[in-house]
Amino acid sequence: MSLFQSLGNHISKTIATLGLGLALVSGSAFAEENQTLDEAYQILVNSYYSINGFYNFSANQADKQQNEIIQDSIDNIDSLIESLGDSFVDTPEAEAVTDAKEKWQAYRKKLSQNVKEVEKTGYPDLRLAGDMANSNIAFNDAISNLYDTISAQSKPSEMIQTAYDASTMLALMMTKYSARSTSTVSQAYSSGDADITIDALAIQFEQKLDNLTQLTKNNEEAVQLMDSARTQWDFIKSSYINYNENRVNFIVNLYSKKIISNIVDSVKG
Repeated sequence: MSLFQSLGNHISKTIATLGLGLALVSGSAFAEENQTLDEAYQILVNSYYSINGFYNFSANQADKQQNEIIQDSIDNIDSLIESLGDSFVDTPEAEAVTDAKEKWQAYRKKLSQNVKEVEKTGYPDLRLAGDMANSNIAFNDAISNLYDTISAQSKPSEMIQTAYDASTMLALMMTKYSARSTSTVSQAYSSGDADITIDALAIQFEQKLDNLTQLTKNNEEAVQLMDSARTQWDFIKSSYINYNENRVNFIVNLYSKKIISNIVDSVKG
């Protein structure tokens, strides 16, 4: 085995470990301020992690560790969406939660079908993968709309709102990058009516990173975490900016998840 192959295997294992560790990405980070807002946020990030995991799963001929990331994300969403539903029983938001649950079940079914197809053949069915991507986007839209409703009611601080926005944006970027980079999945992941390119998202993300750095500058621990996130971002930024030229998906996944973790941890206090 070559040194590069050995490094690649090691990093792949690290990504799998991070994926499992970050699946409940904000655990207690924002729960004190607003539990339902936190749950909607976690659902959205887990949704990106699940389909991103599939793209890597399909590119690595049904890799067991990537499958664990997918299954862990599914389990987390199952739990979180039930909790969210319990919080909005007999409220105006109940209908929106029901709609999100229905879209989750539709996406969950398609995700499982695609996983089974890769396990059976070693390769994805591009039609099935396309249906799954569209179903994932529909689910994400439903959760995003619900999140916006909760946010309008709870009015989170600018620091927390920025952390949410930056984290979900990076999770989206990572997913789009994986969709383009994995050789067995040629269909790029789109996100809504106005599909913003990865390089444009990278510019927007860096602006949010700058803003969050300023908002957390008076907290010593947060400063260290944001410095780490900045260093990691500088390492992978060129891959996102030049996404048609660079193909370093395992590195991008590894550092993107580390950045998301650092961003979330920086606003816990």
